[in-house]
Amino acid sequence: MKRVGIPRALIYYKFAKMWEKFFNELGAEIIISPLTNKKIKSDSTRLAPNEDCYSTKLFFGHTMAIKDQVDYLFIPRFGSENKDSVGCPKFIGLAEVLRSMFPDLPPIIMPHYNMAKGRDGKLSFFIKAYKVGLYFTKNPFKIIKAFKLALREHKQYKLELIIDEESLLKWEQSVLSLNDPPIIEENERMLKIALVGHSYVINDPFASLNIRKILQNHGVDLITSEQMPRNLIERQIDKLNFALYFDYEKEILGTIMHFIESKTIDGIIHIMVFSCGPDSIAGEMASQFSKRDSKIPLLQLVFDELTAEAGLRTRIEAFIDMLRRGAKEKPIYIATKVHV
Repeated sequence: MKRVGIPRALIYYKFAKMWEKFFNELGAEIIISPLTNKKIKSDSTRLAPNEDCYSTKLFFGHTMAIKDQVDYLFIPRFGSENKDSVGCPKFIGLAEVLRSMFPDLPPIIMPHYNMAKGRDGKLSFFIKAYKVGLYFTKNPFKIIKAFKLALREHKQYKLELIIDEESLLKWEQSVLSLNDPPIIEENERMLKIALVGHSYVINDPFASLNIRKILQNHGVDLITSEQMPRNLIERQIDKLNFALYFDYEKEILGTIMHFIESKTIDGIIHIMVFSCGPDSIAGEMASQFSKRDSKIPLLQLVFDELTAEAGLRTRIEAFIDMLRRGAKEKPIYIATKVHV
């Protein structure tokens, strides 16, 4: 059985279900790098180029953690899944950079997919996936079946992750909970906060310094930007007088713009990654929108390899104290919560 390694970083957090289903159906053994830890961070900062953003640096550590355990590394060169926007350019070049810097790596499977620049479509996607499948089996029917099941798995993942407007309204009214239920002290009001940022930061406990757990312990009921209804995000982005070029920044900025306008939550926390170009653009725009209408407080946090948990806790506690002081006059919703 051939072993394929997948680094647990960057777009892994967007496409993990699809990739794992595809390789499982092909009969491959999947080796996923462990959760980010001190050793991975140490290796990342030692090996990665200094100019790379923190999240890209972590990809180096995750790759090194599994390189000796696998026959192949799977590092797709991903440009975009939309015709009018792209992801980070480093998603495209990272596989080649790793291969040139570390010649002793196992063979890297690096299909290139880009709807925006390459005009790749469904047929192109299938052909590229088929070529990947040939590394593990020569049975065309097995590859086709794996491809179909992987697409179905990815569709189901998105259906479970992204909510609709009705569910958003129920969350705002505390009828349901979208994430881990908050821990609320006696006589303490539950806060509603949107945690906004890239999925590979907010879903990585080490990289995000356990910010989700910290907020949960402070009585915060969360919604993340990746859970937001897509139509609400698109509605906000359409209000811009220019086309926002970066795909995942639309998700981030659209979420911030929606809650600044709707005023249905207590506050917004925006996580940015140091030296990330797209993040700096979305961050500055979010800051300007917040200054125009400051009724919903916006806390922007910049993370890198030097960010300390103690400093993060201090800023979050101060932010939450401010929200609680400002929320005393707001109604307290009491309802039966259903964990989704």
